[in-house]
Amino acid sequence: MQLGADQIYRSVVNVRARTDTRFLRVAPGDPDHSLLYLKLLSPHQGGYRGPRMPLSMEPLKDDEIALVRGWIESFPVELWGPLPEAQPEHYLPRAFQDAYLTNLPTPDPIGARTLEFRFVHRFKASAPDAGSKGFYGLDSGAWVSLDLAYGLSDAVDLGLRRTNLDTDYEGYFKWALIRQAPAHFPVWLSLRGSVSNVRETDRVNRTRWAAQMILARRFGDRLSLMVIPTYVTHTNDVDPQDRRGTGAVGAGTELRLGPRYALTGEWIVQTSGVKAPFQSASLGFGVATARHVFQLLVTNTPGHHTDLYAPGGDLDARDGKFRFGFNISRKHTFK
Repeated sequence: MQLGADQIYRSVVNVRARTDTRFLRVAPGDPDHSLLYLKLLSPHQGGYRGPRMPLSMEPLKDDEIALVRGWIESFPVELWGPLPEAQPEHYLPRAFQDAYLTNLPTPDPIGARTLEFRFVHRFKASAPDAGSKGFYGLDSGAWVSLDLAYGLSDAVDLGLRRTNLDTDYEGYFKWALIRQAPAHFPVWLSLRGSVSNVRETDRVNRTRWAAQMILARRFGDRLSLMVIPTYVTHTNDVDPQDRRGTGAVGAGTELRLGPRYALTGEWIVQTSGVKAPFQSASLGFGVATARHVFQLLVTNTPGHHTDLYAPGGDLDARDGKFRFGFNISRKHTFK
């Protein structure tokens, strides 16, 4: 996109945006359909895909944004021509910053023709127990999960991940059935199903199936909440006679501190079947960029896969026991 004085008009006016083809770069007289203007607003206000502009800088002030709006409104439609008949649909904003909080999935799909790689790291030792001598658990080993997901459409994702905890493999799909939209639907509803296989030699009940319903709502620019009923089959991996599964209900929240920063929390209560010693609890701080989300976290749960976190945690969070960890995701879109 050329913004030089001799190029700007032919480069932006009535030209379809490459990064979000639902919009024109500048629609004459219509800033609400001009991506150059919308990207100056917050994603919730502008309804666009990708990061807010200016990139990695403080947003423009309201009076500066108003100047850009006034500039686009001043374009005479009779000179530049009317807008194309097919108006771009209003973009529904994300419910959460990322596809996961700490362990719980969010309702958001990653998007059509988008490839996402996720690296999940959990230090094994309890930070309070390790103390300064053990560098608060960072000197201990780690459980690591590698996750690759692909967006088949704007509503359906497929993924495969592997962790060294019990040498567990998990294949999954997620379907965004209903998206929150003003005057239409007050909530998000997504469905997620998975199958896991434990390869550790001394484990039993190796194959587990899981089903989750993700019900979520976003409140303005700052707050999102979700509830996730979950059921996983055959979660007892030491007793071959115990064929029970685990029923659980997870609750998660995200509080956005700005366009890039967010605080997250989740709690998972086991309601039936096989249960770990403690309910699962996690807190995190996330930073989002154009294609990455990086999250630092504390959790009492060792596993990130559905069949590993659903039964609960191995540390007593109510007694102040937790381990450090982090999540990193990277998206690449094929357009």
